[in-house]
Amino acid sequence: MLTDPDVIRVMLARLIAARCPVFVFFEGDDERYATSLLEIDAAAGALIVDELNPRHGHERVHRGTRLRFSTRLDGVEMRFRANVRAIDGDGAVAAYMLDLPIALDHREQRAVLRTRTREVAAELRADDATTINARVLDLSMGGLRLAVRAPHPLAEASEWDCTVVLPTCSFDTRIAITHVRRAAGRPHPGTPNEDVLGARFDALGTGAARRLGRYIAETQRALLRARRETTENRAP
Repeated sequence: MLTDPDVIRVMLARLIAARCPVFVFFEGDDERYATSLLEIDAAAGALIVDELNPRHGHERVHRGTRLRFSTRLDGVEMRFRANVRAIDGDGAVAAYMLDLPIALDHREQRAVLRTRTREVAAELRADDATTINARVLDLSMGGLRLAVRAPHPLAEASEWDCTVVLPTCSFDTRIAITHVRRAAGRPHPGTPNEDVLGARFDALGTGAARRLGRYIAETQRALLRARRETTENRAP
């Protein structure tokens, strides 16, 4: 169960960007309705949802109604509940403003939240004071992928203290190396020989999780804006 607000926003933003089919149920009722997640209103702290289909589902919606949502993202089932805060019925098609869910049931919580990074670095420190600098290739709430110049002493199952330096902040955590992919050789003269390593967070504190979740959310929002702008520029 995901409960961090920043992580939940990331997941909702991904659902919106992917235009995933969403099914809705009323509490205590198994009749299924279809809808779409339209956008996140960050200022209002709300989720905007399209009118329920079939139409008689819309007629059952009132302020304060609690709805159950079910969908899939990348083949992984996701569920959450949310209360209706307001109804916009002025247009031909209605829309609902919902309170952002406080929990999201995500049936597979591995690196599904993986986000490619730019200008993110990491410093790894061993108990004997050995220090290794790395480039962070991608991040998730569960771990990260690193590019490390070879040779290095990093090995599978080894544990390191780690400082991840984001563009606007940093956080400290403990990581465990899960795999090491050795570089086959230098692809171009003058290019450093780098191994790619996977690692999981072994002890991610609340403050670190909040900063990481915020970074992932902001990165996903920027990606979504860029996709929208590209689509609009391609439109005739």
